[in-house]
Amino acid sequence: MGLRDTIRRIVSRLLGKKEYMVYETCAVCGERVYLPFHCEYCGKYYCDRHRLPFDHDCRNIGQWKNKGR
Repeated sequence: MGLRDTIRRIVSRLLGKKEYMVYETCAVCGERVYLPFHCEYCGKYYCDRHRLPFDHDCRNIGQWKNKGR
């Protein structure tokens, strides 16, 4: 963590604001992603290459396939 992250965390605690993560790691390739995609079927975060359920072998891909019916 850098100095900027530390300062932001201290200020957010003093002001009582919740701190939100700006980045996440892709569950498939491990790439550090800013503004990641969240899969509503498995609850994990992914980069733009693995954002769709069939791109990351989602365990709940059947729900995704049946969504449009």
